[in-house]
Amino acid sequence: MKLFVATHNQHKIREISQILPGFEIVPDDPEGVEENAPDFAGNALIKVRAIAEKHKGEWCMADDSGLEVKALGGAPGVHSARYAGEPTNTPANNALLLKNLEGVEDRAARFTCCCALVDPSGEELVVHGHCPGHIAEKAAGVEGFGYDPLFIPNGYDKSFAELSADEKNAISHRGRALEKVKAILGGGSAGDGSRVERVEGRGGSRVLSWLKLFRVVNLPTVPGDVLVGAALWPCFAGCSLRILPVLLASLAGVFLYMFGLVDNDIVGAKTDKDRPIPDGEISFLAVRIARFVCLAAAMVVASLAKLPGLWWPAAFSLVVSVILYNRTKWSMAMGVCRGLNLLCGVLAANTVFSMDAALLAGPVALAAGIWTLYITLVTWYSKGEENDPEKKRRVGALVGGIVYLQLTALLVLSLMFPQVAAMRPLLIAGAVMLIVGGPGGT
Repeated sequence: MKLFVATHNQHKIREISQILPGFEIVPDDPEGVEENAPDFAGNALIKVRAIAEKHKGEWCMADDSGLEVKALGGAPGVHSARYAGEPTNTPANNALLLKNLEGVEDRAARFTCCCALVDPSGEELVVHGHCPGHIAEKAAGVEGFGYDPLFIPNGYDKSFAELSADEKNAISHRGRALEKVKAILGGGSAGDGSRVERVEGRGGSRVLSWLKLFRVVNLPTVPGDVLVGAALWPCFAGCSLRILPVLLASLAGVFLYMFGLVDNDIVGAKTDKDRPIPDGEISFLAVRIARFVCLAAAMVVASLAKLPGLWWPAAFSLVVSVILYNRTKWSMAMGVCRGLNLLCGVLAANTVFSMDAALLAGPVALAAGIWTLYITLVTWYSKGEENDPEKKRRVGALVGGIVYLQLTALLVLSLMFPQVAAMRPLLIAGAVMLIVGGPGGT
């Protein structure tokens, strides 16, 4: 099978040929095309569209790759090849990078490769590949090209330029992206010999893209906050519990959480990696509509549940905190989101506020405070995890703690207070849901 590739870079052609040995790689230089997009995907699409016009009915591909250094705010990024200015000068690029990192302790970085494809029908697809690592103090090795002598991938003590071609291709950003390309082109196997379906981009599964957008594995943790808050009511306020409003309040909480996730991806579309929006899987218009629908659905569910008046300002405060966090990444704002979610559960449990209800203030403040502090600290610690796989693993374990915090609180309350006896089936269901959901996100 022929694959037309938009490049004149012989190093790239050699790597692509090594990773895709079953394909006839035909280079086609998109001469005169200006790569002026703000991200790798945009530049790759510009190039592949240029050659696809000349090769209609054929598979065409272009890639855009670069180095992103954490301490430099993601630079050189899309300007990697021209970091030291025009014309392209690899030694000058490497020298400037080392100069800009003088005295910097955190030298975390990653290579990113975005491959854009146009299939014979004209449909466009986008895939990404990443390789995390760090920048060495000095260059080493003679293989590879570009920043390879300075980049040491995680888990290795050698630079890319010191690895063999096979070693590098097995872990490199381009190797990982091209493995996805291979699956799209039909070079992979589904286990039974059938063709692997398209794995990313516009040709991929729309359902999977939306599931990825909403982080469905995280959603089961949201009702846990509401259930804990609702369980506090009969324990300390001496009032009966309204089960149906609590269930509907949990559903409203899930919709508010989904609103926050979509808003987060919209705000971070230009900087986030491997997400449906920058990968081209879902359009900006679609996600903006989804954001509105999620918020509207939460309001509709709350109205149908006839939740008490105080629930609404709490929910509004939750939305404000979500918006604030997405735009500032202020750790406390994320912690407050979880604390307010618990408070929404308290307010949804009953509409009757007696003098005994004043006893509820202390336990609610304590629980909400624990929730807020825990998530604030985890969110603060998680900064930079995208460039550090080991830290990302630790953060995942810490984030999972909210699941077990919810589960413990629910079980303790159901065992200690007979007032919650009527709620025990709901608590058991919640516990099962939390266990099945596993560690979720904040």
